[in-house]
Amino acid sequence: MTQDPDPHEALASIQAARAEIGRGLDYPVWWDFAYGGILAVIVASLGLPAPWNTTVFIFAMLGVVLMVQWWKRQFGWWVNGYSPRRAGKVAWVLVAFMMGMMGLGLWTRLFDGPAWAPWVAGALTWIVAGFSGRLWMNAYKKDLAELPR
Repeated sequence: MTQDPDPHEALASIQAARAEIGRGLDYPVWWDFAYGGILAVIVASLGLPAPWNTTVFIFAMLGVVLMVQWWKRQFGWWVNGYSPRRAGKVAWVLVAFMMGMMGLGLWTRLFDGPAWAPWVAGALTWIVAGFSGRLWMNAYKKDLAELPR
């Protein structure tokens, strides 16, 4: 016969387990550079003429797939960036930023905008995405440390 657990003990156990997951999330700095670089290539590829825009985009997406596979092998899981509360906000801000940067690339290709625009957009994306990856992880660790609602 099992005993009914004390609700306070159960919540404390859940919180301790979630905090332990957050402590084990130390990943190499190269991840941020690679993540930002791949997103930069995706953004800058929009300014390339056909068929290069599609070719480069496909290879960049392959890079995303390889990075996710590496993460799963390293840590055993992958988290959708949009679902955690605080971390999700960071992810949506990055999406909004990237949409603006993608617009610069499309402006060059579709409306004969300046040739430098997709390269500048890609460079800005590399910087912002690299930093936002660390910001996202810090927010995710805070989400894990809170009691579930």
